[in-house]
Amino acid sequence: MTLFNRIIFFIVVFSIIFSLQLLVFSTFRKFLLRNNLSKKLSNLLTLLPLVLFTIPYIIFLINRFDIAFFPDWFYKFYIIPFFVFQGATFFIGLYLLTGKIIKFPFLFIRFFMKKIKYLRERYNEIVKRKDIVTFNESRRKFITASAAAVSGYAFIGAGIGAIQKDNYQIIEKDITIKNLPAELRGINIILFSDIHSGPYMNEDMMREYTNVINGMNPDLILIPGDMTNSQKTEVIPFTKAFRDLKSKYGIYGTLGNHDYFNDANYIADAIINESPVKMLRNNSATVEIKGKFINILGIEDTRDSGVNNNALLVKYADEALNTLNKNHTANPNILLCHKPYVFDDL
Repeated sequence: MTLFNRIIFFIVVFSIIFSLQLLVFSTFRKFLLRNNLSKKLSNLLTLLPLVLFTIPYIIFLINRFDIAFFPDWFYKFYIIPFFVFQGATFFIGLYLLTGKIIKFPFLFIRFFMKKIKYLRERYNEIVKRKDIVTFNESRRKFITASAAAVSGYAFIGAGIGAIQKDNYQIIEKDITIKNLPAELRGINIILFSDIHSGPYMNEDMMREYTNVINGMNPDLILIPGDMTNSQKTEVIPFTKAFRDLKSKYGIYGTLGNHDYFNDANYIADAIINESPVKMLRNNSATVEIKGKFINILGIEDTRDSGVNNNALLVKYADEALNTLNKNHTANPNILLCHKPYVFDDL
């Protein structure tokens, strides 16, 4: 992604975020005014959270989104509430925007009717009818109640998401490989990916993964990418947390697209030097288990690979295959690749 494309991306993203937030705050302010709060107090209650939860954006931009080394108290009592607030207001903003889109045709018809005298008089007669007045009051109460319910759901949901962000699942799969030597049957391979060391994943959380994985007595551990989230310094807590990983026959990893967001070589070198993970950078390794062999090919992702087929990844796979000295048909092969979109070609 070029600098120009990155600037356009951030302009579009922040425009959407702030537009939805302005819609939420303006709607909230109108609600306060309707409930007889003073204009001054309504403005204060509206602007205070807007300003308070906009400041972190400025901090992130100055600090290039590197918050891994912020004080723990700052992260818990300000950054996490910031993320909760942003997620909730985004959801509420979408809800309000949907309502306005649905309402727009009716507003347009009303606007058109008020421009013609006869239609305007008929419209005024209709809206003054008792049944219409009663209906409008019920409609306003329903909209207010539903907006309150959606807001509560949004904040509770975002809060639970922030609290439970380090939850994980252990999924067991039996994988059948044709002509697998009997000595290799039943080996235990642990695959985990997308740790994203950084704002949402600190050293203590990652250390719990180490304890759980070691408790599963792995024969092999494979990590296909996104060790870090956006900054090269995020690799430091990663290596500290996973330096005690243990596997009978080795630990192998490749880089994902997020690892390319800052300095891929720095990240790969740190992992190699400070952890037991052996990085495969478009090459391969042959692992001996009980006198038999498994080939592990590791190809890297690219910064902007997206969800499309990428010819560069196929080229990387050819490079990795060439390092096996034409012996790739003699042993079972395991491919480590961060994204699955080129698997058919590979």
